[in-house]
Amino acid sequence: MSTKPEAKRIEIPARVTWRKLNVVGKSLPKVDVVNKVTGAAVYTSDIYLSNMLTGHIVRSQHTRANIISIDKEAAMRVPDVVDIITCFDVPDVHFSTAGYPRETILGVCPNVDPRYMEDRTLMEREIRYEGEIVALILAENVQAACEAESLLKIEYEVLPHVADTVYALSEEAPLIHGGTGKNVIETEMSYGDLEEGFKKSTHIFEDSISVQGQQHTCMETSCSIAQIEPSGKVTLWSTTQVPFHIRRNIHEVLGIPMNKIRVIKPAIGGGFGERQMVQNEILCVYAAMRTKRSVRIELTREENIAYTSLRHPADITLKTGVDDNGKILAYQMYVRSCAGAYSGHSNYVTKAMCTKNPYKVGAMFFHADITFTNRPDSGAYRGYGNPQMCFAREYHFDRIAKELGMDPTDFRKQNLVQVGEQNPIALKSDWVLQSNGLQACIDAGKEAIKWDERRKPQGSKRYGKGMSAAMHVTGISAEPDFSSATIKLNEDGTVSLLIGSPDLGQGCDTTHAQICAETLGINIKDVNVISADTDVTSFDGGSYSSRQTFVAGNAIILAAQKVKEQVIKYAAEMTGQQRGNLDTYDGWIVRKENGRRVTSMADLAYFAAYKATEPIHICESASYNALNCPPAFAAHFADVEVDVETGAVKILNFVAAHDVGKAINPDLVTAQVEGAAAQGIGYALMEEMIYDGNAKLLNNSFTDYKVPRSTDMCPIEVIVVEAYEPSGPYGAKSVGEMAVAPVAPAIANAIYDAAGIRIPSLPFTKEKVRAAIKEKMAKEKKS
Repeated sequence: MSTKPEAKRIEIPARVTWRKLNVVGKSLPKVDVVNKVTGAAVYTSDIYLSNMLTGHIVRSQHTRANIISIDKEAAMRVPDVVDIITCFDVPDVHFSTAGYPRETILGVCPNVDPRYMEDRTLMEREIRYEGEIVALILAENVQAACEAESLLKIEYEVLPHVADTVYALSEEAPLIHGGTGKNVIETEMSYGDLEEGFKKSTHIFEDSISVQGQQHTCMETSCSIAQIEPSGKVTLWSTTQVPFHIRRNIHEVLGIPMNKIRVIKPAIGGGFGERQMVQNEILCVYAAMRTKRSVRIELTREENIAYTSLRHPADITLKTGVDDNGKILAYQMYVRSCAGAYSGHSNYVTKAMCTKNPYKVGAMFFHADITFTNRPDSGAYRGYGNPQMCFAREYHFDRIAKELGMDPTDFRKQNLVQVGEQNPIALKSDWVLQSNGLQACIDAGKEAIKWDERRKPQGSKRYGKGMSAAMHVTGISAEPDFSSATIKLNEDGTVSLLIGSPDLGQGCDTTHAQICAETLGINIKDVNVISADTDVTSFDGGSYSSRQTFVAGNAIILAAQKVKEQVIKYAAEMTGQQRGNLDTYDGWIVRKENGRRVTSMADLAYFAAYKATEPIHICESASYNALNCPPAFAAHFADVEVDVETGAVKILNFVAAHDVGKAINPDLVTAQVEGAAAQGIGYALMEEMIYDGNAKLLNNSFTDYKVPRSTDMCPIEVIVVEAYEPSGPYGAKSVGEMAVAPVAPAIANAIYDAAGIRIPSLPFTKEKVRAAIKEKMAKEKKS
């Protein structure tokens, strides 16, 4: 064995360069801001075509029933009624309301017959929830359609129904769908020796937690408009997050070639996952094909709240074993989620609850019963299973920390997954975690909220602080995820960026323009973004899974680099300089070593198109296949006031510290966090879907379904932590969904700190808080 000493190492710092980021990292105005603030932006609901029919949905008043017959003869005699489509007319082709391709479905729950995943047709003959579509009346106006509805004669065989998940799993419950068991699809994940982990644990804790359904309540209600050209070409405008998925679904169900289907996503009044579902797009196109007329199907606010998808209600039981120092040795999760009448996103969402865990655990076991009930579908919603499990886990871990006598921030920090360890997002991959700013988030948030300072009680008011930590995906972790981009250099040096990823209001058109401009070395004002049009833009899976900046952004970089190579090539010909000496910056071709301007991008583009030896239109495309899913991290802190007499909870201050890798546009990051915090506050304090024994929603309007108003909001301090992610565009990770998950548990833990009560179910209404306080006082009195 050699005894030669290790060579001395001298590190020479990188040289100072003139070049710095010119567009990325700047809080630039959104590229669509002028159209939005002036009212010029066109939303789907703003579009009216000539000769367009109104599609009026007729809904079942029964919770579960077979349709025996529909007599539409009298209804068809109503003037201005053109057609009535029923379940006896539509194609008998099954599809998944999640919209995903069949190959994806088979990978999520491989032991389940895919028939239970592609589980519905355009209209079912067996009604599985109150409000399910029975018929579509196509008329010249709404008045005629409503009159025709009153004349429809529908014969039902009413069947016993299942109102909740507890009854769904009982022996006497009727069968809604097939699956691995009655009314249930089961899934499991695990690693390590759980039994051994619990044996080694000196403390074992167990909690059962319930979370409610939550509606998306987008600004714009769901709307689809279909137009048929004489050639058979279909154009669909829709409030969708997934135009390319919708195009494929229309093709598969109706048999129309894809080159005859164009799906356009205009400006959209929010998505949050509701518009990731297949809405009424396929039915709208089918109606237009039948009538040879344009058709519009737009939901009312009451329909949108009651019958579109919602966040999954779930019952969660957690069991955790720790040693004397608070190290987590064993972690067990049981979830019973409410899928509603069809599986849709439920298999994906429920399974996703398992993996978004920022802590190292010695052994883990996860079991989920994805349970069918006779309610409308639960589906994708911002956070995709994370808010449910994050609330349960952070509530549970806060209790563990307090009972061990540990500061909750210290308990979390000592159990964090570290850079260089296995990426916890994907349990069965060899992905390595390359960035993690969660500890910095905890430290910064702790300082900002003044964690160690406590207010004294004032009358009936009690004060407390709580925190929570979370992580979320940056793209899809369960399957290959790719985007493509096309960039065209115009003759004046401006560019057109064609990208299929839809901007839902969160600003991805702007961040994409910034990434494009930075990589090409031009000003953002010279980038025109054209997005979400299947006939024009390059393919993209859609806006979901916090993937837009990371996946589409990397595709834009690859396409921009190709364009830049062409630019440098023609600049060398134009100027007589060596390619290796040239670069681009701020709209100029420059010398690489010192930034001296050589020629403008405008002059170069004109030269390439008209004066070069071999003139060319510089246009390049590229695809990026994400081979990693770097998680984003957050720590949230709440400072609350609890009135022990009324049960009222008031949030005094809220701090949200987020590791986003690199903030491409810091103002947009802040806006995303603030918007998500509002949804999280609604989830924590007021929003709840209330059903009667017949599974009929009782609060289907903003009068009864409460969402936070401006007066319900509190000061929110957003702290941006930039832990550079090597696989991200300019080091960026996600933020949009991440920010909703830690809100509710931070509030829950602050309520405990203030009033000494732990409430294991959302939302924390005044009645629930007051009841818990009374119960606590009664116990104290007895003791």
